[in-house]
Formats: sequence, structure tokens, C-alpha cells
Amino acid sequence: MSKIVKTAVIAGTPVDTQMGVEYIERKMHEAGCEPGFMPLYCPAAIDCDDQVKFQYSDDDEKRAIMDNIFDQAIQDGARDFFIYCNSLSGAFDFDSYALRKSIDSGEDIRIYTPLQVYRRLGSAYDRIGVMAANNLSAHGIEEALMAANPDIYMIGTGNMAIVRAIEDEMPPEEIVDKCGIADLLKYFEACGAEALVLGCTHFPYFKEELEKLTSLPIIDPADEMFEALLKATR
Repeated sequence: MSKIVKTAVIAGTPVDTQMGVEYIERKMHEAGCEPGFMPLYCPAAIDCDDQVKFQYSDDDEKRAIMDNIFDQAIQDGARDFFIYCNSLSGAFDFDSYALRKSIDSGEDIRIYTPLQVYRRLGSAYDRIGVMAANNLSAHGIEEALMAANPDIYMIGTGNMAIVRAIEDEMPPEEIVDKCGIADLLKYFEACGAEALVLGCTHFPYFKEELEKLTSLPIIDPADEMFEALLKATR
């Protein structure tokens, strides 16, 4: 890679945005891409409450917030945008926005979102469990899965209390214990889930604890997003 590729990491809160930056940096290192990539830190909200307000705001308000973030990132040299937030991905039409922004800016704007992954993932499973941050996000994930497979059966949950616990830096094992996640995993298994999707980019925080409690494959959509980013920028 002969030049620095600046990638804007956009998420809901400062915490998950920083998680996204650290994720990109770690994956770059694993792929031997350093120092080819430079992730840019671009939070869309100031905290969890502000993020929820964004999700339920009208389209014009959402677009104005995104315009501010994208315009500044484009000015800073970014052409790739990594949406490290399932809730954000489900609350805003980034696919259409990418086309519009490319025309408006005269640049080839590429946006990578979890929902793009779910549209492909739907064809791989008949029954799948999803842990989401809230039920609006779970709804968006289900729509994306069903776009690929109308017959897929999704067993989904949304729980902002888990997100808040992660934001407060509660230890992973304590979150699993206090939020009843062991019982939730048994529920997914009893319902016949073939895999578990981490439908919130906060949730890899306790992925190792989940792996101790279930034999279900655990899917982090960010991994496929990064592969798409890497392929497009090499």
C-alpha cells in the first residue's frame, strides 16, 4: 500500500467509536497493513441517551448530523466510512447516502455497515439468534436477514442495560452474571439457533465470556466489514 488510507470510524457514542478505532488498528496490525491505514474518530452522539434520541429523530435531523460528520471527514481526506454501530446502521439509510454523497462531493465514497453483512448472512442460516442493543436495532437486523432469506427465523433480544454496563466499564464476567446472559444463551439454544450474532458493536467486549457458555458459533459482523474495507483499499 503506497499511500495512507484514511478511514472514518463512525459510531454512536465516544466509547464504541473508540472501540471501532481500536478494532481497525488491531485488524490492520494482524493483516500487516500498518502504517497503511489511519482510522479517524467520528462519534455521532455524546452518550447512550443522545444516541437513542438520534435513532428516533426525523430523517432531516439525522441527515444533518451525518452531513456534518461526513463533510469534515472528507475534508480530512477520508473516502471510506466504517459504521461501527448496529443501531446507527439500522436507523439511517447509509447505502442511499453513499450514492448521494459521492455525487455531491465528486468523490468515490464507500460505506461499510453491519446491515450489509446481515443481508449476506441471511442466506447462510435458517435459524439465528441475535443480541442487539435495543429493539429498533433488532428490527433492522431482522429486516436485513430476511432480505436475503424470507424464511429465516430470528430469535432476537434488545437490552440497553448491557450497553450501559459496558460504557461504565463493568467487568465482562459481571455483566454476564448480572444481565442473565447465561440464561439467554440457553434460550437461544433451546429455540434451535444455529449461530449467535453480536448485533451490537459493544458486545465483543464480553465475547470470550460468551464462548465459555455456549457452543454456538459467535458472529461479529465487523470482521466481514473489515475484509470488505481491506479488499476495496488494496
